[in-house]
Amino acid sequence: MFSNILSVELLKTKRSVLWPLALLVPSLSIFLGVGNFLVNAREFIGPDDNLWVEAWSQVVIFYGMIFLPTLVGIYAVTICRFDHLTGGWKQILSFPISRIKLYFAKLFILYLLLAVTQLSLVGQYIFIGHIVDLSGTFVLKDFVLYGLFGWLASLPLASLQLWLAFNWRSFGLPLTVNIALTIPVLMVSQTPYAFYYPWAQPSMMMSPAYELFRPSYEELFAVFSVLLILFTTLGLLHFRRKEFA
Repeated sequence: MFSNILSVELLKTKRSVLWPLALLVPSLSIFLGVGNFLVNAREFIGPDDNLWVEAWSQVVIFYGMIFLPTLVGIYAVTICRFDHLTGGWKQILSFPISRIKLYFAKLFILYLLLAVTQLSLVGQYIFIGHIVDLSGTFVLKDFVLYGLFGWLASLPLASLQLWLAFNWRSFGLPLTVNIALTIPVLMVSQTPYAFYYPWAQPSMMMSPAYELFRPSYEELFAVFSVLLILFTTLGLLHFRRKEFA
């Protein structure tokens, strides 16, 4: 039954902007980050610095601090938008299907979109890095881990955004809330509390610049797990009780 619900939900996204965004937003982030690095930041880099890592840090500023948190909100709102616009919630819930399975099907698609986005980012960065001939030691494992940690750190925020998205019919309201809470990321990232702020967590985990300031991985994953379980549970409980018009 879950696979059938998941198939239907995936079909809803087939003709949407979601999958193109998973490719285009990483491309834009790399263009801005690597471009800024080559034009401005490179003159401040020492001869022994690893340009693969330094350029990646610039990409993360645009992608992790601005585009990714915003993109999470766009994904969540778009996944729920079809049901809000067409009365789909009431229609689909009139069938004998589990609300729990429906909720997790939408959550799974949201997580999948973020995984594709992260893969797209890492893959395109490696390709562009070789094209522009970045010097230094290229370690594939490091960039795979940056992508993986960024994905894991985005899951609590994704669960929170899905909760907001199904609760509000308005396309703009949950996005406005999300963007308003994304704006302080640049300031929050300069404080010891950045690793506990859901909108800042992905960029902190993806950026080499913050490796020395990170708490232990055990503490970080404990924080991510608590937030993920909290937002997912609260969202699911609300979804099970909510009356859709």
